[in-house]
Amino acid sequence: MLPAPLTLGPLSLNFYGLLVTCGALAALALFSFTAPRRAMSPAAARDFCFWMILAGLLGSRLFYVIFHWPEFSGHPLAILAYWRGGLMFQGGVLTALAVSPLFLKRYGLSFWPAADVMAPSLALGQALGRLGCFTAGCCYGRPAGPANPLGVTFPPGSLAPFGIPLWPTQLLESAGLLALALILGLSLGRSQSAFSRPGRVAALYLAGAGLLRLLMESLRGDYRGDPVIWHLPPTTLAAALAAILGLGLIWSRRPIKI
Repeated sequence: MLPAPLTLGPLSLNFYGLLVTCGALAALALFSFTAPRRAMSPAAARDFCFWMILAGLLGSRLFYVIFHWPEFSGHPLAILAYWRGGLMFQGGVLTALAVSPLFLKRYGLSFWPAADVMAPSLALGQALGRLGCFTAGCCYGRPAGPANPLGVTFPPGSLAPFGIPLWPTQLLESAGLLALALILGLSLGRSQSAFSRPGRVAALYLAGAGLLRLLMESLRGDYRGDPVIWHLPPTTLAAALAAILGLGLIWSRRPIKI
């Protein structure tokens, strides 16, 4: 709960932006490390991952602005102030997927092996990004009640309501994503398991991250955009679609048993 910048002499570091940057760098490092497990060149993997992270950050901000336009309509320059909070991770994934064919061809990579290697990195980067959300107070939870030992109270100046114990949805999701990153990394390293088949690790990420987000959505108390269909906000709908897609891919790409 550190919404105020960290001042080091003439420098002022915002913890949200710092942790999002750390998440991107950690994802890049892990992607380079795990690339050989899918016979990918570390150098090509590193360059590919850099462009995917850049596309993801731009896309996540763009989708957030689209679904929260009333916040920016009166002062559009605030769109550039991403360090204040406001990234829609699902939008970033969609943007990266949309541009990935251009870079896959450029670096001579195949989609499913690259997606498998990217999966643990995405979960790790997302986990650190969620810690950034906690420092800013965005994506906060519903009131937890005074007797709930998990309830956290945010300080003045935070994006979360002041003085009310809230569910620490950011910390809970971060912990879940770290566990998912570990599971994905272990699955990626098993050459004889069912998840050695291209696409299975990526599908497991979609299913795991989607289901985890659905659980967190049930505890969140912040504004997540106007309902789209079935009275669901965009973030809940995106999480449900990711989970369904991931589970469907796991089933459809399972080894055929005769």
